[in-house]
Amino acid sequence: MTESKIPVGKRARLSVYFNKRLAQYYWERLQKNKLSLAGMGFIIFLMLLGIFGPFFTQDPTYSDFNLANIPPLGFSRQESVYDIKTNEFITTVIEGRPDHPLGTDSKGRDMLAMLISGARISLLVGLIATGIAVFIGVVIGVLSAYLGGWVDNVLMRFTDIMMTFPFFLLLVLIVFLFGPSLAIIVLVIGLTGWTGAARLIRSEALSLRTRDFITASRALGASDGRIMFNHLIPNVASLIIVMSTLSIPGVIMSEAALSFIGLGDPMRTSWGTILNAGQHTLDTAWWVAVEPGIMLFLTVLSFNFFGDGLRDAFDPQASI
Repeated sequence: MTESKIPVGKRARLSVYFNKRLAQYYWERLQKNKLSLAGMGFIIFLMLLGIFGPFFTQDPTYSDFNLANIPPLGFSRQESVYDIKTNEFITTVIEGRPDHPLGTDSKGRDMLAMLISGARISLLVGLIATGIAVFIGVVIGVLSAYLGGWVDNVLMRFTDIMMTFPFFLLLVLIVFLFGPSLAIIVLVIGLTGWTGAARLIRSEALSLRTRDFITASRALGASDGRIMFNHLIPNVASLIIVMSTLSIPGVIMSEAALSFIGLGDPMRTSWGTILNAGQHTLDTAWWVAVEPGIMLFLTVLSFNFFGDGLRDAFDPQASI
């Protein structure tokens, strides 16, 4: 099918989704931001680690108290035990072991296996919950902007009411009432975290609904649903991508905070759960708290760098 035979609406969609030259242009602009590329690289590494890591590590819940508090490979710690026979303290130096390269916790669980499990949980919660929140925000924002009138007033007032509730306190309350399961946490974050997305999408869609291509589509008899889903949403796709990328770190931190205060899924090993356990052994096993903290820091930083790079790449007025 040649370009002249493609309908105008479909041609617009093809230019958004299948224009290799446009994709190459965005990719070249993204490549100029080295921090964004570094963030993208770490995110890809984290995904690969979460997918394939469990095949090469032991069960993160397996405990062996004989291997408790082994330091990471290359580090050592001293352990003093009082000997009743000699009435003296006997000091033993415990070295890191190759079979536990990142050490173990106070229950003898392998830190590498737990960190990989935490990566899977964080990415799972971050991607799914953000997807739910962004989907709801896009639908509400586009409906509000395009239909206007009483629909806009009702949806925006409902959004204002939702925004008045402290997000984390509302999250803690709902998880406390319905139980700390991973599915509940994902649903609650997704169903309560859409307000910012709705506001941003509405403001962008308001500027688009008066454009010539929307007016032409309406004059040609296109239905409201077709205009919204075939024209408005594709034209805010770049904003949706950037907004999703920048929202994932907050979702990951919310899940980690819930796990840290004891409201995470007890059947899952997440970074927040490891941090909660590590805070009690900072003086004897510092790595239990430091390692998941570093992973959280690098993950959040990588998503923020990548999101900033995408925002600059999609913005034609940005100088990279």
